[in-house]
Amino acid sequence: MRQNRNRAGARCWGAICGMAPVALTLMACGTAPARDTDTVRPVEASLPPALPDSTPFGVHVLALGQQNNQLWVGTYGKGIFRLRPRARQWEQITARENDSTSISWDFVNSLAFGKDSTVWYGTVGNGWGRSTDGGRTWRNWTYSQLGPEWQYVAADGIRARGDTVYIATADGLRISFDAGNTWRCIKAESRVEGGATARPDGCAERIHSLPTEYLLSLDVSSTGTIWVGHLRGLSVSTDRGQTWSTPESKQPIQGRVRAVAVTDSTRYVATETEYFRGGLKAPLDTMVVRAPGWPALPGMPRTLMSNPGLPWPLIGTSFGLAAPEPAGDYHIHYLPAGERYRPAADVWAMLWWGYWPISGTGTGLNRYLAGEFQPTPPAPLGGRGEAPRNPLYTRPIAPADGNPYIDNTYRYGSTMGGNFQQHQGVEFNNPAGTPVRAIAAGRVVFAGKAEAGANTVAILHDERLGSDYVFSTYYHNASLSVSAGQRVTPGQVIAQVGNTGRATNDHLHLEVHVAPEADSSKIVNPEERYPPYTVNPQLFLQPMPGTGIVAGRVLDAAGQPIAGARVYGLVQPYPEETPLSFVETYRDRAHAHPLYNENFAIGDVPAGEYMIGTEIGGSVVWRRIVVEAGRVTFVELRPAAMQ
Repeated sequence: MRQNRNRAGARCWGAICGMAPVALTLMACGTAPARDTDTVRPVEASLPPALPDSTPFGVHVLALGQQNNQLWVGTYGKGIFRLRPRARQWEQITARENDSTSISWDFVNSLAFGKDSTVWYGTVGNGWGRSTDGGRTWRNWTYSQLGPEWQYVAADGIRARGDTVYIATADGLRISFDAGNTWRCIKAESRVEGGATARPDGCAERIHSLPTEYLLSLDVSSTGTIWVGHLRGLSVSTDRGQTWSTPESKQPIQGRVRAVAVTDSTRYVATETEYFRGGLKAPLDTMVVRAPGWPALPGMPRTLMSNPGLPWPLIGTSFGLAAPEPAGDYHIHYLPAGERYRPAADVWAMLWWGYWPISGTGTGLNRYLAGEFQPTPPAPLGGRGEAPRNPLYTRPIAPADGNPYIDNTYRYGSTMGGNFQQHQGVEFNNPAGTPVRAIAAGRVVFAGKAEAGANTVAILHDERLGSDYVFSTYYHNASLSVSAGQRVTPGQVIAQVGNTGRATNDHLHLEVHVAPEADSSKIVNPEERYPPYTVNPQLFLQPMPGTGIVAGRVLDAAGQPIAGARVYGLVQPYPEETPLSFVETYRDRAHAHPLYNENFAIGDVPAGEYMIGTEIGGSVVWRRIVVEAGRVTFVELRPAAMQ
C-alpha cells in the first residue's frame, strides 16, 4: 500500500492546519479567534475521548448532525449517540423491542433537524423516524406504513426546512410539507411495479417524474431547489419535485452521482470518478482535484462539504479526508492509524463543529485518523493475491443497467449482526424493472414461482466444478424473460428486478449452488428455506474493476471454524447506502467452497494492503493481507498459540 506523503507539519488551508498524530486531528494554525463558547464550541473542549464500544474495533459512524449546540452521531448497529453542551459523556439512543416510541433500527445513516426540537433520522433498511421532543420519543415510518419499498434511505439522504422534509431513498423521493402528516411520493417516470399487487405506501400524492428512482445523494438549496444524485447522473427540480431537469454542465455528468453540496453561491457534485463545481447562474464545470504526491485523489468520494473562504470543498473519501489549500491543491489526511488500519481513514460523514471540521469514520470520530487507534502487536503477513481457483462469471446487474454493487450489510452467510436469518445468497438493490442477466452460459431448469411466491429463475451452467454441478438462482423478480428448458448465454436478460415473495425492497437475490447431482428440486424448492448446496457467490463473480476477493478461515485453539465471528478491517467505498462494517463467518446454514474450504469471503475489496482482525477467545488476532485486482487473497486468523 502506498504510504502517505503529506504528514504532520504540512501547509495550512484557511485557518486549519494539517492533522498531526496527537489526540485531536485538527488544530488551529496560530491563535484561534476569540469566540462565544456557548454558541461555537472548540472541538478540543467538547468531545469526550471516544464513542463507547464493547469491541476494540471502534464504532462505525455513518452520519453527523448538530442542533442547539448538540452533536448527533448516527452509527452502524449502535443507534444514535448524542452529546449535550459541555457534557463529557455520550447519551445513546437505540431501538427497543416492542416499543413504538423508540427509533426503529440501530443502523442510522442520515440525520436532519427541523424547527424547534424536531429531529429526523434515516436508516439502512428500515425506513425513517421523527422526534419532536429532542429525542425522547419517536414516530416511525417502517414496513407497516411504507410497504415493501422506501425502506432504504440514501446516505445523508434527509433534509429538513421548517415543517418540510425531503427523504431520498432507493425507491424515489418523499416530501412532506406538514412535518410528516402527508407525503408526496416521487417515483420514476417509467415506473415498473415490483410486486404482483400494489401495497399501501402512505403516499397522499404520487408523481412519476424522476429518470430513475434509485437515489444516491440529496441536497436542497435555501430557495427550495432540490438536487438529487442517482444511478444515471444528476437531476434538479424547482417545483417541489413535479418536474426535473439536468443541470447545465460544460461536460456531461455521467454515471452514479455519490455526493451533492449546494450553498447560496456554489454547487459541488461528485460522481465515482469526477468532481464538478459551478456558481448559481454558471454551468457546472469539471473540478480538477490535485493532490501532490498522488497520480489522482486516492479513495472514492462519499461526501462533500463547503469550505468557507475557499472555492473548493472538503471531500470525504474511503481513503481519508481531502482538504483544499488556497492554491487549490488538496492535502490528504491519511495518517499512521489509517495506514495501519484502513477503516480509521474511511470517511463517511463530515461536519463543521464550531470552527473545526470533524469527520466520522469506520472506527469513530476523526480523532482516530491521528493515531489513537493503534492495533498492536504488528501483524504477520497473512496472505496475498492468487489466481481464482474456478472461472469467474459476469455480474447479474450490468453497470450500465443499474447498481452493480452487492449489498454489504447482508452478504452470504450474514445475519446483519444477529438481526436476520442466515443469508443464502447476495443482494443487488435496484429499481424494479432493472434487467437481470445470466452470469454464465447454461440451461434454464426452473422459471416460475418459488419460495413465498417469488418469481424465480434457476440455471444449470455448462461448466462443472470437478464432478459437481454449478447452478445459479435469481429471486424476487417482477417478471421473467425465459422459460424452463431454454438455453442462455452470459449476459442474456432473463428477468427484471422486483420485490415478489418475501422481500422488503426491490432487489435481486442471487444464489450459487455447487451440487453433487443435476436435480433442480434440490436447488429450487418452495418448501425449503435453506437449500443444501449454496456457496458464496462472491467466489464466482468477477470483482469490480480495481478490486479483488478476500476469503479465509477464523479458527479456534483446536483448529475448528468459529461460527458468527466478525472480521474487521476491510474497506469498501460502495454501496454506501448499504455499508460494510464487518464480515461474518458462516454458521450452520452456509457452506464452504469445495476448493477453498473458507468460512468467510467477500469480493470487491479495493486493491491494497489491509490489517484485518477478529476476537478469538477474548483476544484480538490481527493479520496483514495484500489484495490484488482480479485475484483472491486467502487468509487464516487463529490464536497466537497456533501460529
